[in-house]
Amino acid sequence: MKRFAIFIALSLLGINVFAKSWESNVCAGFTVPVSRIGVDQKGADDITQLSFGLEGFYLGRHENGFTVKGDYAIALTTTRDINIQNHKTNAGFLTNTSFGAGFSFVPADKWLVSVTGMFGVDVSIFKDSDDDVDYNYSDVRDNKADYDRTFSLVTLNFGTDIFVRRTMGEHFGLFTNLSARYIIGGWGEDETSYTYTTSNGRYDRTDKKTDDTDLFGFFRIQPTIGVCWTF
Repeated sequence: MKRFAIFIALSLLGINVFAKSWESNVCAGFTVPVSRIGVDQKGADDITQLSFGLEGFYLGRHENGFTVKGDYAIALTTTRDINIQNHKTNAGFLTNTSFGAGFSFVPADKWLVSVTGMFGVDVSIFKDSDDDVDYNYSDVRDNKADYDRTFSLVTLNFGTDIFVRRTMGEHFGLFTNLSARYIIGGWGEDETSYTYTTSNGRYDRTDKKTDDTDLFGFFRIQPTIGVCWTF
């Protein structure tokens, strides 16, 4: 029992020492993701996206330099290579998240530079809808329907983040981050649905059509600038 108590005491002491040597940074800022995605379909254009949004980070650094990092971004995304909204430029939403680890060093007082290897997932969604469109399909003729279309892209990526922070006080600081990612691959889904009232008028019916597309290769570059809280 005495040995067990000594073991617990030493374990708690080790955790306490480790915790004291660990620095946490919680950051948020404005981001501009730019990506180009290859489409594995004959005659289809590759997809280039330009996005504007917000990104949040957690970066934890041990005194020996070992660093862990996680991030999440949400943005408005635009492209001219997807045509579901009857506009030259289609708009949608982009989210991406990634996790990784690496090394940090302090080149000068108040400065921190971190380099991490990262693995992540990007999701883009484009939607369009309309009411009372003409609909002729299968056993339906000359009907009016509500139209909904969703085009989504999911890609996996890996690469490197370079993070630079300068503290402006005990806890507050400014940062810049640059993410460079290679897109491993992914998939796209194009789903169209028409909802209408049947001839007997008793219930609504929805016809859906889904097309899948394989995605591969190319890149995402994502610069971010913002503020940090260090503790």
